[in-house]
Amino acid sequence: MPGVSFTLQIGYVPAPEAVVAAVRQIEVEAAIEEASAFRLTLAVEQTAIGDWTVLEMDLFRPLVPVTIRVSGALGVPEALINGYVTAQQVRYSDQPGETVLEVTGMDATLLMNLQEKAMAWPNMPDSAIAAAILAQYALIPRVQPTSPQRFEPESTTTQRGTDIRFLRRLARRNGFDCYVQPEPLTGVDTGYFQPPQLAGMPQAVLNVNLGSETNVRDFQVEYDMARPTTAVGAEIDAATKAPLPALAPVAAQLPMGVEPALLRVLPPPVVRFAGTGAAQAGELQATAQSIADQSSFAVRASGTVEDDVGILRPGGIVNLRGAGRLFNGSYLVTRVSHLIDRQGYVQRFEAKRNAVTMTGAEVYVSI
Repeated sequence: MPGVSFTLQIGYVPAPEAVVAAVRQIEVEAAIEEASAFRLTLAVEQTAIGDWTVLEMDLFRPLVPVTIRVSGALGVPEALINGYVTAQQVRYSDQPGETVLEVTGMDATLLMNLQEKAMAWPNMPDSAIAAAILAQYALIPRVQPTSPQRFEPESTTTQRGTDIRFLRRLARRNGFDCYVQPEPLTGVDTGYFQPPQLAGMPQAVLNVNLGSETNVRDFQVEYDMARPTTAVGAEIDAATKAPLPALAPVAAQLPMGVEPALLRVLPPPVVRFAGTGAAQAGELQATAQSIADQSSFAVRASGTVEDDVGILRPGGIVNLRGAGRLFNGSYLVTRVSHLIDRQGYVQRFEAKRNAVTMTGAEVYVSI
């Protein structure tokens, strides 16, 4: 594969040379809103004894760890995913050289989704619960503290279901993201349980229709103007039987532009939520605010870039220019599809923002 360098590890050791040579295509889908996944496409040939190359090694057994790295602009191999094999498919062909093996897998959230549990987490804030669960899977917890909300004997946080489904439920009610991503250089997986990081230096500067400086193609923006909404709800306090009202009229997160998306909608839509199981006013208010915050990401963008912009990672910021004053500015990357094949290396990204109109303070120098 000219112009691109990748590293493949199977079972924590470098893949055999024969397997690396058989690789035709590598696809990695990295995301913050769902599990990341990979697909390896390898050419296989029939051997003299009637078996098939690569298959006869039986390397890709259930849940075998697979690490994929790719060299960025600096030539340093950066980890894209630490995954675990979930399936393989062989497409046999009568034409020589056309039989291929496809191996697919998912990140560590797969392991967190294997066993359903029923257990109580008494007297612990959501952040402490998240840190404890992430540590069980040898993930480095990157957790933002949350306020204590439930105490015995009044109420207890109870898990029913798999660890990742439980964590994502906790994340939603706090307005957090919950995902797994490897640290680029060490390759050690980090478990994230935190709100979207909407400030800081951009990981890349993306140029649209700027002549020789253009580094984005197939770029498009979608602005769903009816998506942002306020949130109103009420529950009954389990101890006092008093009503617990909650109201979130605006998004509380940092706006990524001059005009927050929710404030542009007049009159604003209203969602009346119920059935949250909230035990205290603070917990109910956090749920209301989460609904308003998440709905405010009404601007979604996507495009294709090559390796000259560096390796994009979900959860990071990119600064965009060339799309006009309304859509220029900072975006939060939510998904990156990496494709490595004989033609080179391309990345298809998706990003979002919760406001429109550039501020003029954006930094167009990437880290």
